[in-house]
Amino acid sequence: MALTIEDKAGIIRTMDQYAHSYKNKDIETLSAIFSQNISGFGSGPDEIIRTHDDFIQHIKRDMTQATIHSVEFTDRRIFGDGMIAWVTSQSTMTYTTDGTTTQTIHGRSTMVLRNTGNGFIIEQLHFSLPCGEQSNGQSFPNSTLSKFGTVEQQCTEN
Repeated sequence: MALTIEDKAGIIRTMDQYAHSYKNKDIETLSAIFSQNISGFGSGPDEIIRTHDDFIQHIKRDMTQATIHSVEFTDRRIFGDGMIAWVTSQSTMTYTTDGTTTQTIHGRSTMVLRNTGNGFIIEQLHFSLPCGEQSNGQSFPNSTLSKFGTVEQQCTEN
């Protein structure tokens, strides 16, 4: 069974709640729209979400480190079967960390959402930033070997 227009509207509503609640540091709403079984990844090396508590701790850390001015999900691609949906989107966040310098990051998000019968909640989340050392048309980033013999790459906020 394909997603209905109402399903897609509900998914967009959940994503908009996420953006609004993140910007407004509304932990209660964020907690409610993310599954107790949430799993996923953020863009940082330590941003691994295995539990709802992990998710809340990462969100609280984000909120202490920055003032969020806007969060936008654009170019949304929404698919699903009525009970489960998966979404890809471009994700833009504007924020300040020092109180004066406004910065914008352009990332990518994927989400898996579940229809609870009362709306959609987010079961899985992945946010990433494109690697600046990887040129258009290239499958792998330009990289060098570190002193430890591993590949190091410089990923920027493109």
